[in-house]
Amino acid sequence: MKTDLQKRDFAQTLARGLHCLEVLAEKGAPASCSEVAAAMKVSRAAARRILLTLEHLGYVGEETGRYASTPKVLSLGRGVLGEGGLWNSVAPEVVALADRINEPSSVAVLNGLAILFVCRDATRRIFTSRLGVGDRLPAHCSSSGKMLLACLPDQELAARLKGVKLERRGPASITGRRELIAALHRARADDYALAIDEMEEGTVSIAVPIRERRGRVIAAINVASHKSRTTAADLTGHLLTELRATAQKIEGLVADFQDRNWVVL
Repeated sequence: MKTDLQKRDFAQTLARGLHCLEVLAEKGAPASCSEVAAAMKVSRAAARRILLTLEHLGYVGEETGRYASTPKVLSLGRGVLGEGGLWNSVAPEVVALADRINEPSSVAVLNGLAILFVCRDATRRIFTSRLGVGDRLPAHCSSSGKMLLACLPDQELAARLKGVKLERRGPASITGRRELIAALHRARADDYALAIDEMEEGTVSIAVPIRERRGRVIAAINVASHKSRTTAADLTGHLLTELRATAQKIEGLVADFQDRNWVVL
């Protein structure tokens, strides 16, 4: 859980290094030093120092002036996603749900204004690109992201959205701040969120929250499909019932981890 940090205790160099790794992950393809600098909003010289340091440590590789993350980056998430971790234990429930309804399902956590997949059925897909554990999507146009944003306190939500330009991904993506907040309030009241034509044309999805035993929302689980086989009534009917039942099972696993004093997130 985040706590207030005194300015003197904040390690800016470490923060910039981690930000650089996030930028490379989001780009999904090798990037030049200038591209990294622009994304990080730092000088090219600063970006170069960070990239060279990460390269020296083995987290970044360089070829013909372009940089990309190396497999060593995967070691940073081993404690969260590895064997014995919570999300590894949750995976069978996600796969079982996907098998029952024959549609993709995933669990995601909120990371800024993006969602990060921590558990995902890997055998099915509806998006143009194949997504897996560790991949990210914009929160404002995904059902899981909207559900997680909806569960934030109003003050924190406003702070995250301040000055942010909401990107259009699908024909129905919400790009207006006021419109998004209204949609999030509906999701909060309903305790589920929908995304129809928001990530890609034809895609539909629904998500519900996953709570720890004190009621704090720590993740969201969703089911995704395509308009050619799933209607809005299907989403809010039997699929929502299945989704909530699985979320309840996962919450039992979360409570078990807490009873053993293990860190959930």
